[in-house]
Amino acid sequence: MNRPLRVLIVEDSEDDAELLVYELEHGGYAPVYERVDTPSAMNAALDKQQWDIVVADYTLPSFSGPAALNLLQERGIDLPFIIVSGTIGEEIAVAAMKAGAHDYLMKGKLARLAPAVDRECKEALERRKRREAEQTVRQNEERFRALIENALDIITVLGTDGIIQYESPSIEKVLGYEPGAIVGKNIVDYIHPEDTANFLNTLNQVAQNPSITLSIEFRFQHQDGSWRILEAIGKNFIDNTVRHGNVFSSGLSSIVLNSRDITERKRAEEIRMALEMERELSEGRFNFVSMMSHEFRNPLSTIIMSGELLKDFSDTISKEQKDRCLDRIEDSAQEMMRLLDDILSLTKAEVGKLEFKPQPFDLAEFCYNLVEGMQVAGGNKSRINYVIKGECSPACMDENLLGHILANLLSNAMKYSPEDSEVEFEISCHEREANFKIQDQGIGISTEDQHQLFESFHRGQNVGKIPGTGLGLCIVKKFVDLHGGKISLQSQVGVGTTFIVT
Repeated sequence: MNRPLRVLIVEDSEDDAELLVYELEHGGYAPVYERVDTPSAMNAALDKQQWDIVVADYTLPSFSGPAALNLLQERGIDLPFIIVSGTIGEEIAVAAMKAGAHDYLMKGKLARLAPAVDRECKEALERRKRREAEQTVRQNEERFRALIENALDIITVLGTDGIIQYESPSIEKVLGYEPGAIVGKNIVDYIHPEDTANFLNTLNQVAQNPSITLSIEFRFQHQDGSWRILEAIGKNFIDNTVRHGNVFSSGLSSIVLNSRDITERKRAEEIRMALEMERELSEGRFNFVSMMSHEFRNPLSTIIMSGELLKDFSDTISKEQKDRCLDRIEDSAQEMMRLLDDILSLTKAEVGKLEFKPQPFDLAEFCYNLVEGMQVAGGNKSRINYVIKGECSPACMDENLLGHILANLLSNAMKYSPEDSEVEFEISCHEREANFKIQDQGIGISTEDQHQLFESFHRGQNVGKIPGTGLGLCIVKKFVDLHGGKISLQSQVGVGTTFIVT
């Protein structure tokens, strides 16, 4: 099947035009053609429709091949232009080619016409595709430039040596610099010294991984000398990056940074966090006062009731009853005193005012005396099995704080264990480190409670009516921290608890 071809023939001879058409048909084309022999006729034909190729005689009575070529060029139309003539010499033909003609043929050798048309039509198609691609690129570049130059974000292009090659106009609005004033400078000169290392490390990663995009926050100096916080993403668009020990290595062509000013957002976050902290402190103070009121209410109620009983019925109650009232008043007062001491110790520890005075002492003897005193005070409720391993004397600790730590853990072990049970108290010393292990057979601590065990006023859900303030372990944790130690536990409900202090 012959290929369609629209041919504009510039020729004054109808016979010569027919001969050209015949050669094209013979070469496999189905030409649709129009013959013109004047400039006006050619213009009319070009206005009427699109053409695939122009074949022109060199010399016409009222026109010429070069004039037709010039007319086509003035109209900005890129069509294959082939000159066919029987009169021009080689020099004239070469001049016509230099002027823009694509080929020339002698009328006596038209066998080359179809191959020449085929070749020139293909080249014309390639030229058209190339123009369209270039036009698309130009349009994309124009759109991209318009986006960059009107964007609120700062677009920065860094060279291989860290020199700023391009800055978008938005930098003047955000940071006060005219784009031209900062181009040619090293970006590191404008970054806060404390942020430089992290900034370069991030760009290093971008340099080594061209396929990734990384984000970073850094402080950039404003033109007025203040520091603004920028949030940026960096991208290396060049493949086969080579690194030579520096973020701006010779293998990089450019790194593009897209930055935005988040200073006000950061300040708003700081204000929000400060308000949130203040709210939490207010809630903490409220909860603390509420818990204090609750803890003091019971002993105060006991004192008031016992005092009213002595006041209103002192003439009728027996001496034994009076003694019991006085004992309850004394016990409640001592309970309140212990609670106040715990609160004072906790407050001092939290504000850093607690005295910490480590001194050398005999740890083995200290613990022996502590156990003996607690065993006497605890009566027959639980027996403390005291074991010491290794050479533990002398030790350098704060005796007062250590006594509070061990006394609290041992008293808890005895308090939450059944009567006549045993509490294991083991001390092991090795290479200037003392480990204390206190193990009971008590009610145990649930997993849920273990997460909050060292918080103020927290008590286990299974303590029932066993008395306590919920401050002891919180204070123990503070005192252990002052010694630079650690406290841990293992517990199972209904089996017992083991505390280890190191």
